[in-house]
Amino acid sequence: MTKSINARFHFIEQLIWWEGQINATHLMDKYDITRTHATNLLKEYRQQYPDNLNYDQSAKAFLLSDNFSTKAQHRDFADYLNVVAPSRAKSHSKLSLCALEVEAPLRNIHAEQVRPILKAIRENLALDIGYISLSSPDYLDRIIEPHALIFDGLRWHVRAYCRKNESFRDFTLSRFKGEAEFEGKATVLAEQDEKWQTFVDVVIQPDPRLTPKQQEIIANDFQMKNGIKTISTRAALVNYLLLRLRIDGYKNTPEEQQIILTPECQKRISQYLPK
Repeated sequence: MTKSINARFHFIEQLIWWEGQINATHLMDKYDITRTHATNLLKEYRQQYPDNLNYDQSAKAFLLSDNFSTKAQHRDFADYLNVVAPSRAKSHSKLSLCALEVEAPLRNIHAEQVRPILKAIRENLALDIGYISLSSPDYLDRIIEPHALIFDGLRWHVRAYCRKNESFRDFTLSRFKGEAEFEGKATVLAEQDEKWQTFVDVVIQPDPRLTPKQQEIIANDFQMKNGIKTISTRAALVNYLLLRLRIDGYKNTPEEQQIILTPECQKRISQYLPK
């Protein structure tokens, strides 16, 4: 099966999963193809996956079957929004929806500063590069041994061993500057980054100050089971996860707080939080 057919089958599955139906018009609008071509594409899909679609004469569309199954990843809502978005060559589409993501200001990141870091990560190299921080507002040379990039939802970080501090730390990617020089092979590898190699369960629950009905609403929002939701993450990323969940601090009202860490989880992960 060609990449083009795979992509079009993926589109069919996204649409049928999230909207519950599809017809030739959807494919005509998406790919600017003839009705005959679109009909043949649906026929080909049904031959490959005969149990996924049922034709409904009154709706004049194929409907989602109770036996729908596929190896493709079709349950990501963001992916669905992406496939129904109009292409650059086609400014408008009947498929498109008004679904917007609030954009935060992009941090000052340039390819020139990222390239040596990517090379160091891929080839296990040490890197001598200028870095600025709030505690040291003047650029100082740091020799780091990076092994991963982290996006916390607002900005990128570099996870690296810092020779100056003799420990693994996170460096804000936008704060690197100047010519980078390679200092040979890294002496400390990711396998030695204990917090990176350690996985912990972050367990959240509705704020107990909420009424039982309100707690049910929050539990449903976060897909909780028996009043809790467990999220597995690396110990090095715990604080970023709490920031994304907006539970890095305690709010004055339960309506603002909504969720909290379970008391047992709070004790268990405290060692991984900033002092």
